[in-house]
Amino acid sequence: MKVTIKGVDERLYKMLKAKASIEGISVSEAINKAIKLWLVNKDLDRLMVIKSKEFWDAVNDGKYALFCDGNFIGGFDSEEGMIKEARKYKKCYALSKKWLIEEGEVTGVL
Repeated sequence: MKVTIKGVDERLYKMLKAKASIEGISVSEAINKAIKLWLVNKDLDRLMVIKSKEFWDAVNDGKYALFCDGNFIGGFDSEEGMIKEARKYKKCYALSKKWLIEEGEVTGVL
C-alpha cells in the first residue's frame, strides 16, 4: 500500500532512514515495526495479565480467544465470529496464534 504522511519531523525521518539502513531494512519495514510496537505498547498503563487457563488453552488450540469485561468468553473458529461476540461487551482482549507477527510480537487488543 502506498501512503503519504504529512507533518513528519524531518530530523526524525532522517534518523529513521539511517537506523533502517544500519539494520539492513527498508524505511517502510522500519515504519511497520514502529506502528506494531506502538499498537502493542500504547496502553501499557492499562496493562492486564490474563490468568484464565481457558483463554490460553483456546490460544494454544489455534482458536481466536476472547476475554471481555474480566471473563473468558470463548474460543472461536473464525475472527468474524469472535468480533461479532466482542461487540456485546465494553472492553475485550483477543488473541490468536494467527496474529503472531514475529516471535515475541503479538496483537489483539480490541
